[in-house]
Amino acid sequence: MRPYSDENPDYWQDYNNLQRVKHDLLKRYLGGWFPKLGSWSGRILYIDCHAGRGKHETGQKGSPIIALETFLSHSWRTEILKKSEARFFFIEADEQNKEMLEKHLTDYKLPHKVSVFVEHGNFQKVLQKEIDELHERKSSMAPAFVFVDPYGFTLPGRLLAELKAFERSELFITFMWRWVDMAIRNPAHIENMNALFVTPEWRDLPNIPDPEERCEAAIRLLCRELGAKYFTRIKMLGEHNEIKYVLIHATNHTKGRELMLDAMWKMCPTGGFKARVNDNPNQEILIEPQPNLEPLKQWLGRKYSNKTVSVEEIYSALNEETSYLKKHLHEALKELHKHGQITGPEKLIFSHNPQLSFAQKKTR
Repeated sequence: MRPYSDENPDYWQDYNNLQRVKHDLLKRYLGGWFPKLGSWSGRILYIDCHAGRGKHETGQKGSPIIALETFLSHSWRTEILKKSEARFFFIEADEQNKEMLEKHLTDYKLPHKVSVFVEHGNFQKVLQKEIDELHERKSSMAPAFVFVDPYGFTLPGRLLAELKAFERSELFITFMWRWVDMAIRNPAHIENMNALFVTPEWRDLPNIPDPEERCEAAIRLLCRELGAKYFTRIKMLGEHNEIKYVLIHATNHTKGRELMLDAMWKMCPTGGFKARVNDNPNQEILIEPQPNLEPLKQWLGRKYSNKTVSVEEIYSALNEETSYLKKHLHEALKELHKHGQITGPEKLIFSHNPQLSFAQKKTR
């Protein structure tokens, strides 16, 4: 068997803004994820399925170095290591890339209870072996953050679903939509598409004429097969507002969903990406420092028309159905309250879980 060689070596010669945004999002999320899991779990696990070389030729760091540095420099590192150990598992299929990564890793002195493993091989085979061994021992996986960032569009949907089946694992996937969109029309890629989507329903995707709707339908198919409770989807846009790829975060936990949304909203708006408010194709919002709250107000009006609900009830729906944060909700509710579009206590104190009425005003 011929050894694997890097499918896209040019990737390492440059570092564009979309790569920076993706890595910044990863760093922000892990900065919150490490202390949340490390405070109780006993072990936390970061897995990078396409670890790469560690650094670009222009000097910027790749995801394995970013993840490791985020932990080593974390202000809570000492406290985390009192209760948990941290393991970093980097998988790289290209031998030369793997050797370069190992060389970069020698620059870091690891404290007690922090370990780094670099394995050369196909990540699907490596992880499938680990999963099979866990099942044989009837063991569960430690809380894990699995970053799947392929150079192309080859993704094993069934394996990702097996990883997500472990209750405390989270997936962060780069879904290379631009390439997938071409592949679904190419008979030569039928096997790849079957492996990606698992379900044969992907064959209906080329029949959807609108590119935005086609992309969203593909995301829904993939997410359905993964089976997580919460999905956060961020579309990364090119120079002409076209969708280049989609970052998909899958988790079963409310805190994980909230943490990813918070990280997303802190990103630089010049990164060029947008998030879907809900499954309505017309409800996408561009991420920017001062968000447009009108779609949020419209969502509130539709969902709670002629109803009286508590703020806690709204929080739950907000997290499941929109990409807004609680602070955005508070601001929207204050504006609606100010203009008499909702009624409740004279002063809104959200920590008191007030009851709010969205009853429409009667007209004479």
